[in-house]
Amino acid sequence: MEIHILSHVEAIIGILVFFFLLFLIRKAKTWKNSKKFGPAPPQLPGAWPIIGHLPQILSNTLDGRNRINKDGEIPLAHTLGALADKYGPVFTVRQGMFPIAVVSSYEAIKECFTTQDKNLANRVATCSCKYLGYDHANLTFANYGPYWRMVRKLVVNNLLSSKSLERLKHVRISEVESSIKELYTLFVANEAKNVPTKVDIGHWFDDMMLNITVKMIGGKRYSQVNNKEEEKEEAERFRKAFNETMYYIAIVGIEDAFPFPLLQWLDLQGNIKVMKRIADEMDVILQRWLDDHTNKRKNNESNDDQDLIDIMLTELDKDDFQYGYSRETIIKATMLTIVSDATHTTAVHLIWIIACLLNNKHVLEKVHEEIDTKVGKDRWVEDSDIKNLMYFQATIKEVLRLYPPSPMLVHEALADCQVLGYHISKGTRLFVNVWKLQKDSKFWPEPEKFLPERFLTTKAKVDVYGKDLEFIPFGSGRRSCPGITMAMQVTYLSIARLLQAFDFDLPNNDPLDMTEGPGFTAVKKVPLEVVVKPRMLPMYYGT
Repeated sequence: MEIHILSHVEAIIGILVFFFLLFLIRKAKTWKNSKKFGPAPPQLPGAWPIIGHLPQILSNTLDGRNRINKDGEIPLAHTLGALADKYGPVFTVRQGMFPIAVVSSYEAIKECFTTQDKNLANRVATCSCKYLGYDHANLTFANYGPYWRMVRKLVVNNLLSSKSLERLKHVRISEVESSIKELYTLFVANEAKNVPTKVDIGHWFDDMMLNITVKMIGGKRYSQVNNKEEEKEEAERFRKAFNETMYYIAIVGIEDAFPFPLLQWLDLQGNIKVMKRIADEMDVILQRWLDDHTNKRKNNESNDDQDLIDIMLTELDKDDFQYGYSRETIIKATMLTIVSDATHTTAVHLIWIIACLLNNKHVLEKVHEEIDTKVGKDRWVEDSDIKNLMYFQATIKEVLRLYPPSPMLVHEALADCQVLGYHISKGTRLFVNVWKLQKDSKFWPEPEKFLPERFLTTKAKVDVYGKDLEFIPFGSGRRSCPGITMAMQVTYLSIARLLQAFDFDLPNNDPLDMTEGPGFTAVKKVPLEVVVKPRMLPMYYGT
C-alpha cells in the first residue's frame, strides 16, 4: 500500500516538474523572440504557476470580482471589454499552457485582419472541435490550409454564391411562408377560444431556420405539423442532439488548457464522454441523410432540384481520401457546419431584432410605416423590395452592432507575428472582442443607444461584409463568415414579412429583459414571449 501511494505521489511530482520545465522553456523562447518581434503584450495580474488564469476563467472572475450575480453570469466579452479599458487594447490571459491575446481596439483589430490576417487564420484545437466536429473536418473548426480552402470553395460555389442562392431562393421563401402560415393558424385556433396568442418567438425562429438549412442541405423539412411518426421521431432526436451540440461547442475544459492524451482519457469533468455520445447520435442522423441520397442515385431517381448532399456526392471522388478524411466524413462534417452556423447564429440575430423593436416601440412604428408605404398590405414583401426599405435595413444593422451574434471571434496564430508592436507568438489563442469594438465611442456616438438613424447618416456607407473594420458582426478577413449573403437575405425577408404579417406586443407591461447569456454566441438569456395579431387579410396567410 505504501509503495502504491508513493508511486502516485511520484507521478504527480513528475507531472508538475514536467509542466514547470515546459513553462521555463516557453519563457526562454518568448524572451528570445521578443528581440525580433517586440515585447509580449501585458499579462493580466493574478496568474497562478503553470495553470495561469484557468481558475478565474472557469469561475468568471478574471477582473477579480465575482461575475456571477443574481441576474446570471456576465458574458465574457463584457468582462474582457472592461479589462481592456484598464490594461489596454492588447493584453494576454493565460489558459493553462496557452496564452490568449485579447484585442479590442480598431487599430489592433485592423492589423489582425489585414497585415497579419494569414498569420492569425488558424482555429483553436479544442476537444469540442475534435469530438463534435469530426476531428476538425468541420469547416468552421478546420485550420487554415489546403483542406479548409477546398471545402470552403465547394460550399461557397455550390450553396452560398449569388447564383446558388438564387437557385435555392424558393426554399427560403416557401419556409418563411409556411412558418407564417403556422403562426396564423395558431392565432385562429386561440381566437376561437378567446385567448391571446402567446408565442416563444425564439423557438419559432429556431424552427424556421432549421427547416431552411436542412431543406437546402438535405431536402428535408422538420415541420412541427408532420403526419409521419418516424419523421417526427427523427426530427425530435435531431433537434435534441443539435441543441446539445451547440451547448458543448462552447465548453472550455481542463483538457483544452492542457491538451495531453492522459487528461482526455481521465476526462475529469465528464465532458468528453457526453460529447462522444452526442456525436454518435448526430452521426447516425447525418449518415441516414447521406444514405438516402446515395440510394436514390443508385436507383437513378431523378432529382432536378439538387441539394448540397447531391452536389457533394458528385464533386467528391467516391474512393478518395481528401487530406486524411473520407468522402463520407467530409460530407457529414460540412452538413453539420452549415446547419450549426446558419441555424443558430441567424436565429439568435432574429430574436434580438424583435427584442430591440419591442424595446423601442417608436422604431417599430417607423418600420411598420415604411413597409406599409413602400409595399402595402395587398402583397408580400419580396427580395426586390428590400433596397427601398432603407430605415428597415438601418434597423437590422443597428441590432447587429449592439448584439453581434458572435461577440468574440476566436483565432490562433499559425506563425509569430506582431500586433501594435506586441509579439504574438505561434500557437497564441486570439480573442477578438467584436462587442467592445462596436461600442467604441470614437466611431459610434452614444454607443449604448439604439439609433438606426446612424446608418442613414454618418454610417450610411458601412455594410456588414467586414471591409469597414469598425463594424464586423460576421468577422473579417479570410476567416470571415462565408454565409453573410445568405444570412442577410434570410434576415431581411423573414423579418420584413413577419412585421408585415403581425403586430407584436409583450404579454405584460413589465420592462423587457435584454440580458445577454454567457458563451461565445450572444444568446438572449430570457426567452422572448410575444403576443401576435394579424395585420393582413386572411387570404394572404395561405389558409
